[in-house]
Amino acid sequence: MRRRSLALSLLALAPGASPRTALAQTVTRDVRLIVPYAPGGTVDILGRMLAEALGPRLGGRNVIVENRSGGGTFIAMQAVATAPPDGHTLSLSATAVLATAPVLPGFVMPMDTDHALAPVTNMIRVPMVLIGRPDAPYRTLPELIAYARANPGKLNIGNSGLGGQTHLLAARLCHEAGLSMEQIQYRGGTPALLDILAGNADLYFSLLPESLPFIRDNRLRAIAFTSPHRYPALPEVPLMRETLADFTGDVGYGMVMASGTPPEWIAFWNAELNRVMNDPAFRRRLEERFLVAMNGTPEAYREEVASDRRIWGEVIRVANIRAGS
Repeated sequence: MRRRSLALSLLALAPGASPRTALAQTVTRDVRLIVPYAPGGTVDILGRMLAEALGPRLGGRNVIVENRSGGGTFIAMQAVATAPPDGHTLSLSATAVLATAPVLPGFVMPMDTDHALAPVTNMIRVPMVLIGRPDAPYRTLPELIAYARANPGKLNIGNSGLGGQTHLLAARLCHEAGLSMEQIQYRGGTPALLDILAGNADLYFSLLPESLPFIRDNRLRAIAFTSPHRYPALPEVPLMRETLADFTGDVGYGMVMASGTPPEWIAFWNAELNRVMNDPAFRRRLEERFLVAMNGTPEAYREEVASDRRIWGEVIRVANIRAGS
């Protein structure tokens, strides 16, 4: 074992050796790719696309997608943080949760994400849209605000996890528009959409790829985008900020591993993920699903989390958002 470790170390230091050259033969079993949401949603689809693309590069080993939903994505984050740091377990991560959970008043962190997780790369950004039932007595955001003010407590709005982007957007809407609405927490976006489709819920800030098919067949109503500009797929749908000044907020996802993972493994997976994300055919598949590729270095993802923490931390402070609000 010592001779094998020494040989691998020398190979890693050899001129021209890449992380993949140095470590490919140490992928000794199937790789776990944890998805922090239920099957069927945007992040699950991304995970399965990555697993399909990465598998052939691993010398006959497979990438197994493992859905670990719930707990505001912390069930998944704990699963990857406590996995053996041997390079065989990765997890997709919700950037908003990593950014905001540590600064959300009243929220008891089940783990210290800054120290327990190692960033690998930022992956994607996704447009978000406020959606509702097509039979609702409002069609636009001003009409929704007027109805909710006239009927305090009658409407509810879903979120896909405590401290996540959908929770913060819902709380921010209620604060800035002066509304009283019940928040309902779901184990991901798909259950929230299904509840609205069944007539059991009223509103939800949805990832566009998940709700677009239902919007196009008039089973859901698109009320407003959180994006800074109108979105080409639905050019007639206005922006939140056209009614509520500066109200923007798309959602990002990245990849993380356990903090004790050797840097060689972080470099290996960063290189493999960047190769997949930069492949023209793969990028076309992302674009078809309205996903914007944001891959880069581990340091870039760490800075993205820090930047989002500054931005949303100020929103949390100004809107007086607390866990459970």
